[in-house]
Amino acid sequence: MSRHRAQIALAVAAVIVAAAAAGQPKARPDYDAAFVRMAVPRKVIACQVFAVTITMRNTGRKPWGGWPIRLRSVHPPNGLPWGTEYILIAQGKSVEPGQEYSFTSRLRAAAKARQVGFRWQVCKDGTMRFGQPTPARTIEVAPRPPETATKPAVPDPRPGGRKVLAFDDFQYVGSFKAPRTVGGARGAFSESGLALRPVTAGRDRLFMNYTHPKQVLFEIEIPELVKVVGGKHAGLKTAEVRKVWGPLKVARSGEEAISPNGGFVWIEKTRTLVWTWYHGYKTGEAPPVLGATRLPDNGEASSYGPWHVSAPSGLYKSYWGGVVALPKAFAERYTGGKALALGYGGYYSICASASRGPALGAIGQPDPKKTSVPVTEMLCHPGNSPARRDGDYFNANCGYWGDQPESPARGTWTYDDWCRAGAFIDAPRGQAYVAFVRLGTGRMGYDFGTITSAGASQAWYFYDPGHLGEAAKGRRKPWQTVPSSMAPVRYPIGRTVTGACFDARTRRLYLCVSWAYPDGMESYPVIHVYGVR
Repeated sequence: MSRHRAQIALAVAAVIVAAAAAGQPKARPDYDAAFVRMAVPRKVIACQVFAVTITMRNTGRKPWGGWPIRLRSVHPPNGLPWGTEYILIAQGKSVEPGQEYSFTSRLRAAAKARQVGFRWQVCKDGTMRFGQPTPARTIEVAPRPPETATKPAVPDPRPGGRKVLAFDDFQYVGSFKAPRTVGGARGAFSESGLALRPVTAGRDRLFMNYTHPKQVLFEIEIPELVKVVGGKHAGLKTAEVRKVWGPLKVARSGEEAISPNGGFVWIEKTRTLVWTWYHGYKTGEAPPVLGATRLPDNGEASSYGPWHVSAPSGLYKSYWGGVVALPKAFAERYTGGKALALGYGGYYSICASASRGPALGAIGQPDPKKTSVPVTEMLCHPGNSPARRDGDYFNANCGYWGDQPESPARGTWTYDDWCRAGAFIDAPRGQAYVAFVRLGTGRMGYDFGTITSAGASQAWYFYDPGHLGEAAKGRRKPWQTVPSSMAPVRYPIGRTVTGACFDARTRRLYLCVSWAYPDGMESYPVIHVYGVR
């Protein structure tokens, strides 16, 4: 009987424990979310950029914040019809348990008219979706009205009947590899300028400059050119190093010395390399950015400077990208004999004092007895007068230089567009100043202290020398100088042009293109060569 009573007691106890457990609230998971509300349009037109706000409540035990936690598209799962599949929490924001947070962003509608699903869910580490998703919506993507055709501008007649060059006037001739390392500096993380040094006996040379982990200037001999076919680079020749000049430095009073890290130009008559230095994260007063180094045949380099750049616009970052040689006839006609120009414009970190587009300003030979160089502005874009570009982008969350594109074909310079090289082409067939431009594409955002874009494209901007000259004479504003043509370019291999120079004797254009071919975990530069037809 006692055994039977014990079994009854155990059963009763189990019922009591189960009842008590049923009455207790379940433990909250670490990560959980509840939908609160959202504001999204019911109808958009194809490629339209539009704003959304989706509010969620943190119903878990741990806070949300930083990169690990974001809102991700559930339907469609990759979010590509909306230009991106994620919306971030604002930098520095922590969403504590029990708090609501409104995820805000701009999205871009699909290019084709159709009905598209819209549903999002909070996600951790890119894969762990959690909590309640938003209600399923369907947004109508309506057809985009046809673009209004713009009448092409009639080119101004050029002196002597020479045309303004366009991309069709060039043809790809071949390529070669730059050396991987020189004097302990690597090409993998360097954005080298490029300058031609003619050689009387033998092959011509090019100046290059590596900056990581230290700065080293050197000369390479131009080898036999080989065309890249199908992206294959194995057959390219590697240029031989003929002279290592080592680090170039110009002292600054009370400051760290400056060394070349932008573009440069070689002046054969005086055996002088004129170069620029820039600071990637500079605010406040403009630093000196221009230097020069004599490189005589005896090998004893001597540097002088530095000089500040006196820019009338105040946009001093417009002119620290590099140096360009101006044709003699152009300088005599328009710039009072100033035979050099500083450029190239576009984004630098803290970009308030940068040109919102390509830039170019004429300067004379820098005077060692002076500390500044006045600039005659020919091409420059303040923030309210940006350069043109295509509309293959949308700005997700940045308020600076954050205009949205008008259409897939019409946009304005963004905070992820920049130009690090340019060349003045003067050939029998025609003339042009060419800016070699890198444009961010897809979703652009200022994400946790870093400018990001989903992709990038390359373009050549062709400028009429006569228009540049009119700006130099004060007959037009520098931002009224617009390209005569803009051509999208896909290089045989590689991405961004960081250095350029033109050989008027052979009518060949040399471009240093960074991140061109891989070797292990790093990528190295190549030199692509184009001829004027």
